[in-house]
Amino acid sequence: MSETVYIDYKVAGTAANAFSVTLASQDGTYGIKNLSTSAIVAASGTVVNNPSTGRYEYSFNPDSTSVYAVSWRVIPSEFDAPKYVTQQVGPFSVETGIEAVATFSGTFLQGTIANLFLKITNFDGEPINADTITITIRDDAGNLIINTIPEKFDTGYYCYNWAIALTQAAGSYIVSWSYIADGVSGNEVQSVVVATSSTDPTVKPFYSGQISMIRGVLDYYLAYAQNIPVYFEQAKPSVDKHSYRFTFPNWNQTVGTKIYRNNSLITSNLTIDYFNGSITFDNALLPEDRINADYNFKWFTEKEEIAFLQQGVNVANLYPPVSNYSLYNVPGIYQVIVILKAAIDAIRVLMLSINFQEPAQVFGGLEEAERRFSQLETLKRNYEEELTKYLEQKKYGPYPRTTIISVPEYTLPGGRSRWFRAMFSTNS
Repeated sequence: MSETVYIDYKVAGTAANAFSVTLASQDGTYGIKNLSTSAIVAASGTVVNNPSTGRYEYSFNPDSTSVYAVSWRVIPSEFDAPKYVTQQVGPFSVETGIEAVATFSGTFLQGTIANLFLKITNFDGEPINADTITITIRDDAGNLIINTIPEKFDTGYYCYNWAIALTQAAGSYIVSWSYIADGVSGNEVQSVVVATSSTDPTVKPFYSGQISMIRGVLDYYLAYAQNIPVYFEQAKPSVDKHSYRFTFPNWNQTVGTKIYRNNSLITSNLTIDYFNGSITFDNALLPEDRINADYNFKWFTEKEEIAFLQQGVNVANLYPPVSNYSLYNVPGIYQVIVILKAAIDAIRVLMLSINFQEPAQVFGGLEEAERRFSQLETLKRNYEEELTKYLEQKKYGPYPRTTIISVPEYTLPGGRSRWFRAMFSTNS
């Protein structure tokens, strides 16, 4: 299995050739390095190909389960100082040999717990267990931070709680999950960011603590809306025929996406961006080439789920006893209100979406989508009735504090003091 890594050099947005481009690290120890084994795949100073203006590439045979550091040494003009560009590539799909672009999975503060999740399903979205599974975390330089076995908390659902030290360096980290499920090996790559607590107080750890648990429950409510299969969809090509985009983003990596070129399965020389629902080929294709894909996607992004949940908190706060909770501290007794309201809003968005032609195709066309619309309306109504009962119950407390209310009354001398003593005794 051969893979090609490349870099595009541009000047003022236009492709141009640099004075010199080679594979070389700043410390002079490697050009390409296997971060899993520390083996040098290409030595520092390795010559690369220049097939077209501004395009530099190099091919090698990677191990499907490893992550590699690729370092480019670029000298723009003859007397310029060299510039270094480092990439991380892999792991590559064992089934297809295709590389995946890391999916962004959150920003975490130093000194907090980062809850990292993986959901493994078959293509139709049914959760399945892994026979073996590991998780590794590496920094931008490829240094190993974590290598362990995550915890399984339900069929197909895995979690690792990364206790980020206060001294953990701020920056980007690559999280790699490797597993075997139903006899097939698979990988998922995620990217996370560690932010400095003292200098970045506005960063909210939406992926930590109880927020992760609440989001997990919401995923159960949305279930198959977060695992929708699409079969043999034809892609929309870019002008240069390098990149191709599909209708829906947010692909589920673990499902095993398949890419076809002129009805033949492709097994190398392209990169999949699961987050944006697009693919990029190492080399431009011909205008007559037709690209199709089988993929499985999530209708709602994690950012949208957080927005629905935040709106659920706002609604819970409005009902007596009026409160001022956030997603970070909403009590467990009110979380069912938050989740139900979020599920209702998500279903409303889904119902609106399938009234339009492209989204309706997922359900078999506008006629079939109309039938699904009716089913979703029934489900939404059931959730709304249940939510109403919980909101009505909320007024019975517990209230945040006890208050004594005294009503002034004007009487003859001596009468007022006797009334106040009686009222005080009654309220005590």
